[in-house]
Amino acid sequence: MADQTVTCPHCHQEIPLTEALTAQLSKHIRADLEASHRRELHTLEERLENDKKRLWAVAQTKAEEKQGKQLKDLMAQVKEKEEQLKAADDMELQLRKKTRQLEEQAQKQKLEMERQLDAERAKIRAEAKKQELEVQQNKLKEKDKQIEIMKKTIENLKRQSEQGSMQIQGEVGEDALKDVLTNNFPRDVIDDVPTGIQGADLIQRINAQVGPTTATILWESKNTKSFTESWLPKLKQDQESTKANLAILVSSVLPKDLPHFGIKSGIWIVEPKFVIPLATALRLHLTEVAKIKVSLKGKDAKMDLLHQYLTGNEFRNRIENIVLTFIQMKEDLEAEKRSLVRIWSKREKQLDKVMLSTSGVYGDLQGIIGGALPQIEQLELESTQTAQISAGKSLFDE
Repeated sequence: MADQTVTCPHCHQEIPLTEALTAQLSKHIRADLEASHRRELHTLEERLENDKKRLWAVAQTKAEEKQGKQLKDLMAQVKEKEEQLKAADDMELQLRKKTRQLEEQAQKQKLEMERQLDAERAKIRAEAKKQELEVQQNKLKEKDKQIEIMKKTIENLKRQSEQGSMQIQGEVGEDALKDVLTNNFPRDVIDDVPTGIQGADLIQRINAQVGPTTATILWESKNTKSFTESWLPKLKQDQESTKANLAILVSSVLPKDLPHFGIKSGIWIVEPKFVIPLATALRLHLTEVAKIKVSLKGKDAKMDLLHQYLTGNEFRNRIENIVLTFIQMKEDLEAEKRSLVRIWSKREKQLDKVMLSTSGVYGDLQGIIGGALPQIEQLELESTQTAQISAGKSLFDE
């Protein structure tokens, strides 16, 4: 360290560098350097600040220019959008106007079509009424002629009937009675009374088709204008000779004290319309009685009671109640059938109205839209119907 020297710039003398001097010089040099560094740093900060301001000004200018361009662009876009909106509004107004015109036109067409259809329907109805009137007049004339002919025929038949045999009338009633009994009681055997037995027509053997005869009913049919009391004892004798369990007289005319049906002198008397109800009730009781007889064989006392029961008023009342109940049930059934027919007819008319309304809506849409509407085959007219309409006819002709 002692040999280190430094030359003075002013006097050019060499000055030895001691530690104290070195430290002092180092301190002065460091201070100078720090001052110089601070000045340079301050200068750099000022330059940086100036550069920042200058760059900020430039950036501001460029940003303003850019924003001005963007603003102009946005203004141009807004103006363009406004023009487009105005054009769209104008187009919408035109479309709405055209839509109203089309709706008014369609309404006018629909109204005109309805008027034409009404006129066509009125014309068709008038023509149909005219034709129907002519047909009815012709039918009335024909019916008048037929009635006149029938009157003459009836008079002739009356004369022939009055002159004819009462036996023939009885045979006609016997055949009808046999058919009714055979159809309603297929398990029974319905036979004609053997020759030699007077006053009876048919013998009904209950359940004879499927096994031994349970019981027998003797039938007699009368078709006269008045009731004769002498029929009853004769039919009673026929019942005894045929050993029938019951005897029934079918007559269109009954005694005055016997309405519809009843028992008199041990003989059941019934109008033709009550034959099946009475036969059903008597047949049921005879079958039950036969079962009781089988279980009461050898029991004379109970048989006497049974005989008294069959010939007494209680048995008669039970039969009458069964027949009246049967008639009431049949009348209720007929009323239910009429009600169902009325309901079915109402439903059918309602379905026709729905189909007619649907067809009307489909036709209205076709008139408005035209060929763009998809076709529905079930609602399209057939070729023959189209030809009828083109020829001035209507579907209502059918």
